[in-house]
Amino acid sequence: MTPAAPPTDGPGPATRGPSPRERRQERTRHDLVDAVLAIIAERGLADTTIERVSEVSGISRGTVYAHYPGGRDALLRDAYARLGRDLVERTRAAADAAGEWRDQLSAHARSLFDLAADSRLGHFYNVSGPTLVVDGAERGIGSGASASMIADALREAQSRGEVAADVDAHATALLLVGALRESAIRIASAPAESDACFAAFARLVDGLAAR
Repeated sequence: MTPAAPPTDGPGPATRGPSPRERRQERTRHDLVDAVLAIIAERGLADTTIERVSEVSGISRGTVYAHYPGGRDALLRDAYARLGRDLVERTRAAADAAGEWRDQLSAHARSLFDLAADSRLGHFYNVSGPTLVVDGAERGIGSGASASMIADALREAQSRGEVAADVDAHATALLLVGALRESAIRIASAPAESDACFAAFARLVDGLAAR
């Protein structure tokens, strides 16, 4: 008798998780990016060399290049992406904790401006980093997420009658993100202007309210 064919509508094979070797590789890359960010924060971008990364991380130059064949540029791209992802997480948490829609939008300004005011990491993320990371998935992690979150917050506020109905949420979000980015570039060079930029952003946001 021909054996019955196995059923085809059951669950498929379990998705294989990362192997121990893959986990070790990911841990090494994480440690290397940690070292890059620590060096930038302490000494600035100019002193962020492969030799210094190897020294701070305790990982040999050969291993650094094995994980990052592109060398310093590849490491800086990953460090830039890490800052972007961390910024998105902080901003989302702050926006979620805010009650009123204006406060939700202001959370984007406060998170970005706080990073921008960091004398070295802020300059890397807002000024020097974008000149190095001109394309690829690393570019625009923070601004893309902010545009999406701001647009969603505006649409929800419109549904409650709190934001003017004729406001284009998507286009307005893009404009606000552009204003935030330009302000952050300025703050990276002049941290004392953070409060003035925050107040100006709040005035822009307030103009969106339904009257």
